[in-house]
Amino acid sequence: MVKRTERHSVKSLLFIAFALILMIMCWESNRTNAAVISPTIPEESIRLRILANSDSAQDQALKREIRDAIIARMEEWVVGPHSLDEARAVVNAHLHEFDQLVGEMIASRGYNYPHTVELGVVPFPTKMYGNDVYPAGDYEALRVVIGSGEGQ
Repeated sequence: MVKRTERHSVKSLLFIAFALILMIMCWESNRTNAAVISPTIPEESIRLRILANSDSAQDQALKREIRDAIIARMEEWVVGPHSLDEARAVVNAHLHEFDQLVGEMIASRGYNYPHTVELGVVPFPTKMYGNDVYPAGDYEALRVVIGSGEGQ
């Protein structure tokens, strides 16, 4: 009787695991489809793309700190450009400041990674921010590459 109960429990657990995996796969598929069907990125926008040196926890933490510092710095002097050309001009005018900020942050955390900061058309993977899905594609962006840029 015990063996029969154990077998029944194992089958139940396998069924539950299969159902969970299937639900997760369906959810991911729906997210990707939503990105293709209903893109939410404004046509006239400049995004921020930061590529970490690697996917290690330390490199990803550095990337997030740099992201937060860039956003904070932009909030100091961006007063809401009225056009894409104005936004582009503001970013270009401050490229040297971004480059200096990134270099200082890398050095202050004990790394000696090279880095680049540039404005251009950059490939992006599908991203989800809150409930907004941003489809994969090439977008104009301020791109920061830390070290080898092999991280996400």
